Order: sequence, then C-alpha cells, then structure tokens
Amino acid sequence: MERLIRTIVLEHKNKRIHLTEIESALKERGINLFADQLRQHKFIETVDSFIARGILKPLKGARPLQQYRGLPDRYTIHRDVIADTAPLSPEHRNELVSLLPPIRIDHYATHADEYLRDRDYILRINDLIRRRGDCEVLTTNERSYELFGDEKAIGAPADAAVDGALILKNLRLTLEDIRAKQVYEPFFWIEKDFSNLQGTAERTVLIVENKDTFWTLQQGVTDGVLAGIHLVIYGEGNAILKKFEYIETVGGVPDDRYRYFGDIDWEGISIYNRLCARYPEYDIRPATALYAFILQKAGPAGARPLRRPQRAGSLSPFLDFFDAETGDAIRQIVTAERYLPQEVLNATDLSRFGDGGLTSAL
Repeated sequence: MERLIRTIVLEHKNKRIHLTEIESALKERGINLFADQLRQHKFIETVDSFIARGILKPLKGARPLQQYRGLPDRYTIHRDVIADTAPLSPEHRNELVSLLPPIRIDHYATHADEYLRDRDYILRINDLIRRRGDCEVLTTNERSYELFGDEKAIGAPADAAVDGALILKNLRLTLEDIRAKQVYEPFFWIEKDFSNLQGTAERTVLIVENKDTFWTLQQGVTDGVLAGIHLVIYGEGNAILKKFEYIETVGGVPDDRYRYFGDIDWEGISIYNRLCARYPEYDIRPATALYAFILQKAGPAGARPLRRPQRAGSLSPFLDFFDAETGDAIRQIVTAERYLPQEVLNATDLSRFGDGGLTSAL
C-alpha cells in the first residue's frame, strides 16, 4: 500500500493533492478502501507517515475528514523528501534509453521516482524533438503551455503547477532544443534618428525613471531642443531591470552611449546600480548633467523627507561618475533619508541644454 500511494503522489500532476484524489487513483487500480477495513487502516497509517516525514504537508484551512479518522483533506506535495529507492522497471528503463538526442538521460536514469513523476512531460518533449524539423519556433510561454499545460512552467515555474524549467534542466535541454524563444517585455520609447545613424555615428540613449520626466525629455528630443540624444526610454522604475533586454529589438547595441536619469534617493540609485550589474556589456552611466542641474536648481536644502522608508544600499558605482562636490551633495541627501525627484527638471528648463550642451556634458 505504501509503495502504491507513494507512486500515486509522485505521478500527481499538481503541487497539491486531495485525499479523495488518492482514493480515486487507488480505486482505478482495483483497491476500494471502504470495502476493506484493513486496507483503509493501512491507507490512514501511510498518510500519517507521509505527514510525519514531510512528504505531505496539510494546507492551511484543510478540513478534517471523518471517513479518514480526521486526516486533513488537502496537502502540498514535497517530492524532494521522497527517497529514490525504487529502480525503474525494465519497460520504463527501455523507454528512457530510447529518448532522442539531444536529450540526456543521466539524471532520470538514477532518479526513478522523478522519472515516473515527469514521464508524461518527458515523452511529450521527446515527441517534439522527433518532429522539431517541422515545428515552428514558439515563444517560451506558448511552448510551455504546449508541453506542460501551463504557460508559466518554463519562465516562472514558482507560479506554475509543474516546474518545466527543472525538467528541461534535468534533460540538459535549452530553449533552442525545444524550438522556443524568449521574448522580452517591451519598454516605451521615442527615437530621433536612432535607426538612421546605426553603424554610422555615435548614438546616445537616455533612460528616464519616471513617466512625467520621460514625456518632458522625449518632447525636447523630438523638438530638437536636446540635440545629440537619439533614443529616450521610459524606465518605469524597477521595471527597466527586465525590460532593458528589449533594447536589442529596437536596434540598441553595447557600443551606444547609455545614460540613466532617476530620482536622487536610495531607490533611484539602487535601480541604476542593479541595471549596470545586470547588463555589464553596456556602458550605462548616470546622466551627470541632469543630476547636477536638479541639485543646482533645488539644492540639498530643497530635498524632502522620504514619503516611505527605503532600503539603504551602496552608493557605488553611481557616485563614481560625479565630481567630489556633486557626489558629496548626493550622499548628504540620501544618507539623511531625503530625496530630490527628477521632476525638479521641467520643460521650461530644457533650453539650457540645447545645441548639444546636454549631450556633451553627459
């Protein structure tokens, strides 16, 4: 009974299971728990054991079921706790070794329980490999739904019913192997001569943290007030950390000049530092002239207390690009838990940066 219930739990497609689902799976195998008190007792004993060993964890709000002597009705399955003691049957081993390259079977050959759990998905993947010459390339989420019945299984397995990314890792497969491509969430952008200058001249890309300032600066660029800036991106706060991958889609390359402009506060500086760390191949620097301008216009004395607490972090590499006086002013503001919003700069200020003055100072 224990081995059979163990197999049922392992083969269950979801992370959560109801006791009635185990009962139904046993009935399909010819075991009626309520027709045999001995088997019913063994069932309850086995589930109790699985709970004690951490294989099954009762969900919050689970209801006690009287027919199972008060056992909770719903559980989270912790498959990693189940020891891999049962070898594969000859039939399953033959099936495993017949999988097509580039599938690697090393992991599942020594993890029989995991193979039984993931078998249906693995066979679907093998079928895809067999016919992949005739398969169009799908997006990651599209392929994920096709193979795992859950669009998040590959890209966001923590939010999915099955960890498709782990299965692919165990099989040593890449997105290319399963004819899938990663698509990136687009950012909002405005360009002026960015495409026309590709490969012929140095191009400058300005990333702006907040929406209002983005609209002000992009208008200055399209009107010709801010000469020398060829692409303005709305960073949308922390969203730019993922969305920046879209830069390749709009034709951006590492050789372009990238400048970042955000609020003077811990959060704005953290966004810049993390952006640089995530994309080291791109030379992303602070838009020093814009930061210096809002400091000059408002001054450290004009900085306001933070509306909500922010997590302090490193000021480097952000401050490394500023002169000592400007860097000290920024440090004074953020360490005092105050801030200057980039909205200090407005449309009436843009003429001060015309005729390439801004670009040359960035």
